Parts: sequence; structure tokens; C-alpha cells
Amino acid sequence: MIHALTATLKNILADQDSVPEIVRNANVTFERPTEPFKPGTATINLFLYDIRENPELRNNEQTVERLNGIATIRKPPLRLDCSYQVTAWVDSSSLGEQAILSEQELLSEALRVFARTPIIEGKYLQGEVKQTQYPISLKTAQTDLMRNPAEFWSALGGKLKPSVTITATIALDQDIKPVEQYLVSSKKVTVGEKRVDSNDYKNSSETVTGYEIAGIVADTDTGAELENVELTITETGQLALTDESGRYRFGRLKEGKYTVRAVKSGYAAITHTVSKVPGTSSTAFDIKLKRSST
Repeated sequence: MIHALTATLKNILADQDSVPEIVRNANVTFERPTEPFKPGTATINLFLYDIRENPELRNNEQTVERLNGIATIRKPPLRLDCSYQVTAWVDSSSLGEQAILSEQELLSEALRVFARTPIIEGKYLQGEVKQTQYPISLKTAQTDLMRNPAEFWSALGGKLKPSVTITATIALDQDIKPVEQYLVSSKKVTVGEKRVDSNDYKNSSETVTGYEIAGIVADTDTGAELENVELTITETGQLALTDESGRYRFGRLKEGKYTVRAVKSGYAAITHTVSKVPGTSSTAFDIKLKRSST
């Protein structure tokens, strides 16, 4: 995902229709701009130096996609701020004032290109970022992550050089394989037994109808599924444990109202009321647990 973002930024600088020739004709690299870095031609360098979560965009709610009777449950994506240090370099044959002014001109035109792109358009997107459901914002020349440029260049082992910081915000999927389950919160189970009446030899049957209920137990604050939560139906005494995906299941229930008690070490125990079996909502039996304060 991050490498696709870097390729996208390079693609913006190569736009034939809207990018000035001085930027379009420059080489684009991604290297650490240390002291030995001296490209032989006009170059714009995009050095990725910082990746961190954007806490303002944090979301703990799972997303549920419903299609053809199947619910696909995904964790919310991780919203990341990826910050690049943009520097301009000129032909090594340029010397003195000419070289300084040429680098400043190239840097200012690159700054202009990025500054007019607050949201990256779809035509520039490369690789995985083409499938993102969230717009990719681009902040230019903001100093939140670069408060002391001298320390930055010193850490790289190079001399202080004019530069611009750009920060792109992307959504990184956390799920390698999302959870899929049927769109039901309860299921009817009928067990029948055939027998032959010895008097009139007619077939008859007796049936017993029961219901299964299923749900997910998750952390109230983070939305993370909780494994090995102990659940008890107080009316019947039935016991269940959640699996690694936080899912649980009870069977052989009659129609009616039930109370489910959920207990896990480190969390406050709760009692969840299931007001109707069979249920109609796919989340009617989901349970949230909150970490205990002690």
C-alpha cells in the first residue's frame, strides 16, 4: 500500500497536461538525501521519513457488507499519515548562484504542483491505492512533523538544505482475510423420527423444533473480537466459549426470551438480554465487554 502511494506521488509530478516542464522533465527519486547523494541531472527527491497513525481519523467500528445472504465483517482500516521530505537537485555541472537559484525554482514548482492537490485524483492512483474507499488527502508545507529541520538533516548526516514536507493520508486494511458468516442471528432446527403404526400401517412422525443463536463478543473501546469469553444462558444453564474470532453459538433453544451472562478475565462481567428467539437482526446477539478498572 505505501509503495503504491509513493508511485502515485511520482505520477502526479509526471502529468503532461498540468505540470510545468521543469518539473515534468526532472528525474524523481526516493533515496535518503545524505551527503553522498548528488544526482547528475535535475532531480526531485521524495524521501519517506515518517509513518504514523492519524488519531483524529481512528475508527473502532467494524464494517459489515451484506450480499447474497452472507455478511462479510471487516476491521476498520488503519488511517496512516505518510510524510515525505521533498528536495530539489540540479545538474552537478551547475555551480554557485546559478545552482542555488535553479534548485529553488525546481523546488517551488514542485511545491506548486502538490499544493494544488488537496485530494489526489483517481487518474493518478497506482497499485493498491486504486481500490481504496477513502479519499487520499495531501497536506503540503505544514510543519507539524518537521519542527527542527537542522536536526533532521543532522540525523541524515547531511548539510541543511531547502525542503518541503508533504503528508498523504491513506487507509491501510487490517484484515488479511475478513470473517464471513450467514446473515442469521438464529436458526431453526427440526429433528424428526419416522415410525410405522402397527394397527393401520400408516406412516407418522414426531418432530422436535429448536433454535440456534450466534453472535460475536468484542471489546467496547477497540472493537477487537475477544477469545475465550465464558457465556452462560441463565434460563437453561448452557455454556459456551468464544473462538479466536470472538464468535459463540448456542443450540437447542425454544422460542422465547433469554439472558446471556458473559465473563472474561480483565473485563467487567455483563448480562445481555436476548429479547426474542428466533431473532430478526444479524447483530441481535452481539455482546460488548468493557475492561474493568481494577
